Amino acid sequence: MSKRVTPKGIAERTLIHPNTVRNWMDRGLIEGVKDFQGRRWFPNPSKTIKEIQQLLNGEKVILDKK
Repeated sequence: MSKRVTPKGIAERTLIHPNTVRNWMDRGLIEGVKDFQGRRWFPNPSKTIKEIQQLLNGEKVILDKK
């Protein structure tokens, strides 16, 4: 996978809800970018999927910035 993927595409590959993908990106838990129209996408979906698997398996520490 080398093309950019939307939150829906990531969600389908990881079996989590697209809103969770968006939320985690907004919180900085997974890497993604917004284009000039504010649409979210993931330029490196393989890395994003690995980050999500680490979050789901408890391998990545979540520090809430609030």
